[in-house]
Amino acid sequence: MSVKKVIFHLLFLFLPLFLFSLEAEKDFVGEGKAKEFTEARKLAHIDVIRNALIYLISFKEYDNYKESLEKDFLIYENIRRYILGETEKVSEEKKKKWIANFRDSEGNLVLKLRAYVKLRELKNDFENWKTKFSSTSKSEVFTSSSSVASSSKEEDYSSVDISSITMLVFYNPKSPVILQNPEEETYAKWAVDNLNKEMASVGIQTFDLETMEKLSGEREILQQAETGNIGIGLLLAQKVFAELYAEVSPSVYYEGTKAHVILNVKVFVRTTGNLIGSIEKGGQMYDSPTVHASIKASMREASKKVKDELVNSIKKYVAKGRAYFVRLTGVENYKQASSFVQQVKKIDGVVSIKLKSGSKEDKTYDYDLQYKGSPSDFVDVALETLTQKPGFESLDLKQIRGNEIIFSLE
Repeated sequence: MSVKKVIFHLLFLFLPLFLFSLEAEKDFVGEGKAKEFTEARKLAHIDVIRNALIYLISFKEYDNYKESLEKDFLIYENIRRYILGETEKVSEEKKKKWIANFRDSEGNLVLKLRAYVKLRELKNDFENWKTKFSSTSKSEVFTSSSSVASSSKEEDYSSVDISSITMLVFYNPKSPVILQNPEEETYAKWAVDNLNKEMASVGIQTFDLETMEKLSGEREILQQAETGNIGIGLLLAQKVFAELYAEVSPSVYYEGTKAHVILNVKVFVRTTGNLIGSIEKGGQMYDSPTVHASIKASMREASKKVKDELVNSIKKYVAKGRAYFVRLTGVENYKQASSFVQQVKKIDGVVSIKLKSGSKEDKTYDYDLQYKGSPSDFVDVALETLTQKPGFESLDLKQIRGNEIIFSLE
């Protein structure tokens, strides 16, 4: 057997072992430098992934492919998915953190980011890219099949009505940042107030911070937060039946009276846990008579930017079909519960419906529904349509609470 064949054989045997032993995540620091916040932020994220890639493949191999990697692989819209927490909920310990924020002598904004990277996914995609690179021309652009980037023309959601959406905005009072520095909680409350005002300005129903703070102190909420794995914010959203839950995390940087604020906002559908928006926006550096005035000015600007992007995400969610929890009571048997699914599927605007759980003894069955329309739209068409069907003549509405709808056959 030739030396080349032996080497290939050994690689074939041991490469899977290497990939298996590779740690799933590791934290890296990246730096971005630009005149504007948006560009500096993008460059910091790219630099995190660049450093992770060098860790995985060595600087020498990175340098061999540098030009093509920078052009085809290290694209901001593609690489965000390798950063833990961009598309899923993670523990406070593994959330990305901005660790530096300042202007250099040339007026550039310098941002430093520490983030955990999904190493196995990054390694696998790089190997796929390298294979493709080796077998095609260097000018061919690599785009992973699971990339969030798309060359297709974006749909226009500007006319989508979001006025029936309810959203609870809150922060994580158990965040290590807040526990270490109580002043950070003040900033978080300012951020909640600002975002509430911005979202209310586009017709979304929000919930008063002061009222939510009182609710968060209730014994039942505190006990659930202590004993379960659900945060106080999401528990509050469940309490008030908000359709969406937005968790806001401000990063505040100041020197003297100058201040700059970055807002990180993640928005989830309460009943499914699906993430519909992960947004990070910063205000300009402000220099007001007091540092608190500067912080508030920068935060207001950041909140407006978050609102603009978040409205787009919410309209997209609505256009593709909102998530509803539907409960049907007074059900005689499983056959009738299944028949409800078949009948609802025929309703115009229904994307999907599935039976989630049920109790023969309680005569109650729960469903997950995805529907293109408001709660009242669905109730109207469901009652009009289903009451004409055998077995559902007595169908009636019991209650609408946010995106939860309860029907009765009793």
